[in-house]
Amino acid sequence: MKLQLKYTVFLFLTTIFVILYFSNNRQAEETIIFFPIDSSLHFEHASTHLTPKVTGDSGDSTYSITWKVNSALDQPAYLRQDVSLLYKNGKLAGALKNWRQNKQELSQKAESKESESGRYEAVTFHYAEVHPADTIFTSAQQLSKDKLYTVTSPAFQYFHRPLSEEQIQWKKTLDGLTDQTVQNGLEKAGQAFQVNLDQYNIISLTDLPSKKNQWLSAFPQFKREEIVGKLWEGLYKNYVLGIKKEDGSTVSPQGSTIPQLLMAKNQGEILVLFTLKDGTPIMLRQKL
Repeated sequence: MKLQLKYTVFLFLTTIFVILYFSNNRQAEETIIFFPIDSSLHFEHASTHLTPKVTGDSGDSTYSITWKVNSALDQPAYLRQDVSLLYKNGKLAGALKNWRQNKQELSQKAESKESESGRYEAVTFHYAEVHPADTIFTSAQQLSKDKLYTVTSPAFQYFHRPLSEEQIQWKKTLDGLTDQTVQNGLEKAGQAFQVNLDQYNIISLTDLPSKKNQWLSAFPQFKREEIVGKLWEGLYKNYVLGIKKEDGSTVSPQGSTIPQLLMAKNQGEILVLFTLKDGTPIMLRQKL
């Protein structure tokens, strides 16, 4: 009887251990959590690159875009995670997400075939969770981005920054089309949720790496990092992994407009506004 009881207790404890083990691993995979920034850590490198290549015969407008994301922390971390979003002409074209435990480096790569002129923008959140002690959790984070213009007529060409008058004109054309798409999404969502856009300082998610300090200039540096970290924590859970609509259904963000980040002028909250592929307006809210 005692032997049977011990065996039953052993099975019970083993089952609990297995459940907790897989639960913790699933949480690590599907969740980014902001912890206080560890100033002793730094990324040795963190980058996002977009590279085009002609794939068809001479005169063919088909080409491919290679999208690479790389990063390395200065030491192994309990959790390393990189999340990258790629937008074409103002709409989400794809997402890369990779996580590893007890690693320093991450590398991701994807390729897509294209046939039209476009403005491509990729933005990446590089993240590390570290455990200096059993009950102390801290983190490190960095942003990177890349922007690429492709032109298929009269002959294929590409540029990151325009170098000729022709490229300057193409940049204006593609910027105009993209910006109008994004602005339409912002205004539609603003109207749907009765948001007075004049009461907010607004930047695009793809501009966050280069304009973060300007957008968050009212806050000290440690608070800026906290705001950015918690912003990506929310975006990962409520955008990258799927968007919950008002009817309770979850839909893919693919084809949605670039999220616009609205900082309230009273500095009390951040709103994230965009529209889905089918035109449904979406608003996410982050309290400060």
